[in-house]
Order: sequence, then structure tokens, then C-alpha cells
Amino acid sequence: MLGGRWQTWRVETRQLESTPGFVIFDLPGAQHYVGEARLGSRLIPGNATMLVRHLTYVFATLEQQRSGASIGLKSDPSDADGAVEALATELADDFSSGRLSTSPGLRLDAELLAPVLAHDQRNLIGNDDRDGISFNHELVGVGAAAAAAGLLGGLDGKRIAIEGFGPAGLGIAREAAAQGAAITRIATAKGCANGQLDPVALAEAWLADGEMCVATLSGDGEPAKPWTVWKDDVDVLFCGSKPGAMSGDGASMAGSTPVVAFSPAAVSSKALAVLRAAGTPVAADFVAAAGPALGWWADPVLTHDDLRSATADTVNAVMSETAGHDDGPFMAACYRAESFLQTWQDELPFGRPLG
Repeated sequence: MLGGRWQTWRVETRQLESTPGFVIFDLPGAQHYVGEARLGSRLIPGNATMLVRHLTYVFATLEQQRSGASIGLKSDPSDADGAVEALATELADDFSSGRLSTSPGLRLDAELLAPVLAHDQRNLIGNDDRDGISFNHELVGVGAAAAAAGLLGGLDGKRIAIEGFGPAGLGIAREAAAQGAAITRIATAKGCANGQLDPVALAEAWLADGEMCVATLSGDGEPAKPWTVWKDDVDVLFCGSKPGAMSGDGASMAGSTPVVAFSPAAVSSKALAVLRAAGTPVAADFVAAAGPALGWWADPVLTHDDLRSATADTVNAVMSETAGHDDGPFMAACYRAESFLQTWQDELPFGRPLG
């Protein structure tokens, strides 16, 4: 804790009245609340807490008085249209004022969420297509590659593995390869592909086959088991399939291989403990994936190249400040974010962004 013992703030959960569901707000008194909207009859607020906390720490890293949020619509997908319409009406003032902004999440694409997205006042440059992925995913790639370079002293000649390969993973592969790295392994829920994996081939396979791209990339052979992505024969491991993607077992397999998380709470608390005990550096998800948030309220005159540079510069600066900390870069990034939170919050949020 910073500045002695703090009380801790637990997230505010507000139940919707017009449709089954809820909204989570992380910090009191924020200028804006931002987070995904998700749909599912079995959604529970507790499972979204770390998604919310991730964004709160992103904003604190960027020294913005904003907070993470999350919307959960507890409806069957067949009732999605009605649930979204009810949400748009009930929270019309929050959406139209810009106090609450949301994005497509689980089972909600941009078309379904259109009644809400129509009010979004953020700079939408992040939605631009960039060779098959969004500019937001590209910015995650820029930030994650910068975080890895900060741990390794550069990526030229380094071998990388990407767990949770998808649009953001493709962004990472492109950025890392452009800096001289070799992509030697990727994994999805369907398996793990090994070899010298060219970003062009990765893009073609992902865009054609989605998570089954690992089978395509494995040629005549079967893809390996997904967990083999954690093998310690690379120079850096990127992880980002889901909260807690890297478990204690995965961390034990990784050994001393540096880890870069690029999606919310991708490293579990157990994994972080194992990696810290081994002296293995871990770059925080809320640092590596900060790029999209830099664009949300950016001046409209800023270009893709401007925001790419801003992302790299921001991540480089944070990594330079935290990489050599005795408690490791992940905890140092937490301390840094919490130091900013202390300037405008009376209480720290309960729990750090760990799976």
C-alpha cells in the first residue's frame, strides 16, 4: 500500500430496472466510465470485476481521472435486441452525456449494440480497419511489443510465443517481427502451432480459420496441446486469451522466461507469485494494452502514426520507470498507478487486476 494503510473501495453494482442485468462502476467520482457490454443469461457481476479493474489501472497509468465499468445484460441471445433497446432507454442520460461509454463484448457485436453506440462521444479512430484487424488491436500490438522490448532490451533476434492468438495477437506478431523478432509459437483454445511463423501467413490463417488457424499452420501434423505454449524455449511469452490465462502451472513451465500480459488480468495471482519467486519479470496488462485508451479522447487531428508513437512512447516511459524495481515490473506498475489514484481517491479499489 502507498502512504500507509488505506481502506479499500469495492465496486458499485447497479441493477437495471428495465431489463435483467447490471452495470458495474469501479471508482466514485470519475469523469467517465468505460467498459464492455456483455450478454448472457448466467452473467454475474463478480466475474466482470477484473475486466473493470484492468481499465481503472489503464486510466491511472495514463494519469486520467476515469474509471472502468462493465454492463451485463442477463438475457438469452434471442432477446438481445429488446435488452439493448431497454438498456439504451434506461441509461440514455449516461450514454448521451458521455458519462458512460461502452463497446461490444461477449455476444454483442456493433450491430446489436448500435442503439447505445450511437451516443458514443469518443474518438472512434480505434475502429479503423488495419489489414484485417482494428486499429485498437494494432495499438495493443504496439504497446505489448514495446513492453517486451523494455524487458529484453530490444526484440531483434528474439524468439516469441503468443498465447491467446487473435486480432491483438496478430498485432503483436506484426510489431515484433518488424523489430526483428521471430514468432516461433502461437496458441488458441484449439491448440498450439510451432515453427517459423510469418506474420503474413498468420494473418491469412487467422482471417480464414479463426482459432482453428493452429491446425492450418501445423500443416500435415496435428497442432500441439494449447498448454505447450508455456514451454521455456523462447525469449518472451505473451499471454492474453482470458483472465487468469497464465495459471500457476503455466508460470512454473515458463520458468525464467519474461512474460507480457496483453488482455485484462491475463496473469493469475498464483502465477505472479510463482514468477516473482523465480525472479521472472512480468509486464502488466494495463501497461501493455494502454494504447486504445490513448485514442479515445485524442484530438481528431491526430493520425494513426501519431497514436502509434504516443503508445510506444508511453509504454517505453513506464517500462523504463518500473522494469528494474525490486518487486518486479508488474508490482511496480501497480504502485505507480495507485500513486496516481491517491491524488483523487480516498480509498483504493479492492484488489489488483489479476486473474
